[in-house]
Parts: sequence; C-alpha cells; structure tokens
Amino acid sequence: MGLKWLLAASAAVMMLQMPSGAQAFECPKRFAEAQALIDKVTADMKGMKGKVSKEDHALVHALLDDAKGLLAGAKHNHEKPQGAFDHARAVAKADAARGYAHAADLFHFKVMKK
Repeated sequence: MGLKWLLAASAAVMMLQMPSGAQAFECPKRFAEAQALIDKVTADMKGMKGKVSKEDHALVHALLDDAKGLLAGAKHNHEKPQGAFDHARAVAKADAARGYAHAADLFHFKVMKK
C-alpha cells in the first residue's frame, strides 16, 4: 500500500502544479516577446533613418505592420476566448507576429549594409 499511495500522491501533486486553461498557452508571455521584437525593430528603424532608402524603409514598415496586426488579433482571441481553441489561435498569431517582426529585423539589417 505504501508504494501505491506514494504514486497516487505524486500524481496528484503533479496535476495541481500543471497549468490549466489559458495559462497552459502562456499567451501574455508570447505577446510580450512579439511586442519586444516589434519595439526593437521600430527603434532600430528610427536610429537608421536616412541610411536606408525610402523604398526599403517602407518594406520594413510593411513587415512590422503585419506583425502588429497579427499581435492585435492574438490579443483579441485571448481576451474574448470561446475556449481553448481561441487561446491556441492567439498563440499561433503571436508566434506569427514574432516571425514577421524577426523578418523585418533581418531585412532591415540586410538593407542597412547596402
């Protein structure tokens, strides 16, 4: 009986420690990561204005606009969820926003070297 009780108690403790619902998706953390990268690229663009052509500047800005739009959509799905699916969509959109911001960062770095 001792081993069975120990296993049952361990399983109960693990279940209590596991995040549930929206917490499992870590939506706010993902939003913060995407926003931090958007802010970084925005600041870099301001610092390099005039060293990048207007056309390239506009293209970097277009990628950032896509990132911002996706992040806004992610936050909407998170704030008004109908269930776990909406949190999953929020995660997907936040990750996509981070991806667009990363692409903007890479592109901006590339065009600065021209």
